[in-house]
Amino acid sequence: MIEATASSLGIDLNQVDWNSIKPPPGEDFGIISDDEDLRVEDPEFDQGFGNIVLVDNLPQVRKRSLRS
Repeated sequence: MIEATASSLGIDLNQVDWNSIKPPPGEDFGIISDDEDLRVEDPEFDQGFGNIVLVDNLPQVRKRSLRS
């Protein structure tokens, strides 16, 4: 449908720079942006333990080998 409409208007969709098309400020044309989800902080999220290093598959050392 879009291709047919563009063709009837003489628009080559391969030549359109889609990144240059910006809606007017404050206008979303009824499309909800998923960027809004990124701005909302979850109040239940615990932000403790900022730096955690998890190490797995280390060799096991017997207790008696640690004695000098």
